[in-house]
Amino acid sequence: MPPTERALLESLIVDNEDLEKLELKLAQFNIFEAIGVVRQELRHSNFLAFLLNPSENHRLDDIFLKRFLKRVLLEEYEPKDEKYTKISPVDIDIADFTDANVRREWQNIDILIHSPRNKLVCAIENKIDAGESMDQLIKYQRTVDQEFKDCRAILIYLTPEGDPPSKKNWRIYNYSKIAEIIDSICISYKSTLGTDVYTLMTHYSTLIRRHIVSDSEVAELCRKIYTKHKQALDLIFEHRPDLQSEIATRIHELLIRETDSKEISVYFWSKGYIGIIPKKWEENNLPLSLQFENYPEALMIRILIDHSEDKSICEKIHDISQKNRPPFKRRTLSPQRTTIYMKSVLKPRDYEDADIEELMNKVQGFWRHFIKDDFVTIENIINTNIDEIICKDIFVHPES
Repeated sequence: MPPTERALLESLIVDNEDLEKLELKLAQFNIFEAIGVVRQELRHSNFLAFLLNPSENHRLDDIFLKRFLKRVLLEEYEPKDEKYTKISPVDIDIADFTDANVRREWQNIDILIHSPRNKLVCAIENKIDAGESMDQLIKYQRTVDQEFKDCRAILIYLTPEGDPPSKKNWRIYNYSKIAEIIDSICISYKSTLGTDVYTLMTHYSTLIRRHIVSDSEVAELCRKIYTKHKQALDLIFEHRPDLQSEIATRIHELLIRETDSKEISVYFWSKGYIGIIPKKWEENNLPLSLQFENYPEALMIRILIDHSEDKSICEKIHDISQKNRPPFKRRTLSPQRTTIYMKSVLKPRDYEDADIEELMNKVQGFWRHFIKDDFVTIENIINTNIDEIICKDIFVHPES
C-alpha cells in the first residue's frame, strides 16, 4: 500500500473520538438491526402493518391506527380533489376502527387499511430509498377509487424525510413522526403493551432514529467523520466488497460443495459468469456452455451453443435441442452464440429488500431442484446423442 494511503487509513482509526462514539452506538443491540431490517422497505411495511392492524396481538386494538390517522390528518394538506378533504381528526377520534382490515401488497399498494363500519379506506405508499415509479400514485389512487366507491379515502406518501409526492391528493408523512407516535404510545400504554411488545416498539423507534431520518445522532456523526476523513473513506468505499461479487463467490462455493468433481467442472470465469460443464462435454470438445450469469440485479442460468469452426456440430446440437422441447427452448441457430436453455434464478424484485443470506437460500433451493431435474434430463439428452454429434461424415471413393 502506498505510504499516503496508509497514512489516510491510520488517521481514520487512531484517536478518532467520533468514530468510537459511532461504533458504541451501533454496538448497542437492536432486534431489527440483528435481523437485517435497517433499510429494507418490505420489512418496514410489514412491521407498520402489524402495528396498524387492530386484530394483531400487540394488545393495542385500534389505538395505534387511530393515533396515526389523527396525526396524519393534522398535517398541512392541499388536495387537488375535494373528496379527500372531508375527514377530520375528530372523526377518527370518536370512531371505532376495531373492524379495520389491513392488507399488504394488495394491488401492489404497500399498506391498505379498510374499515367497512366507518366507510373509510387508507392507502400508504412507503418509500425508504427508492423513488416513485412512473404513474404509480395515479394507478393506486384509481384502484382505491374504483374498489371503494362508497368510502372516504386517505392517501399517504410515507418517506424518511417527508418528500413531496408527484400527486397533490397524497398526504406527506415522514418516519421521524412515526417514531414520535411509537414513543408516545410506549409512554402512555407501557403496562398494556407488556414487556415483549414494549421492547419491540422501542427498538423499532431506535432503528428509525439511528438509520432512517437524516437528523439522527448517528447521521450527524457519520457526516462529521466523512467530512474529516473523506479521502480515507472514499478509498475504503472504492475497495468495498459488492453484492454481485459476494453472490458470485458464494455460488462458486455452493457448486464446488454440491457437485461431483469427477463428473462436472466448475469455473469461476468472472463475477458475472460461473461455468458448470459436464466432464463428458469437455472431453468431446462440445461447443456448449452451461453457466450462471450473475448481473447486479438479476441471476439466471443459461445453456448456449458456442461459435465453432465445425458448423455441423453446432447444427447437430441445435437439431437435437429443438427435438427435445422442453426442457430446451425454441431458438433459431445463430452464427455466434445461441441460447437453448434459460431459467431465471433471481429477479430484480428479489434484490430490493433481501440480504445475501436470503438471496443465497433462493439460489441454493433453485440449484438443488435444477441439478435433480432439468440438468439430469439435459445431460441425458446430450450424452445419449454424443456419438451422433461428434461423428463426421466420411466420404468413400467408389472403386474404380
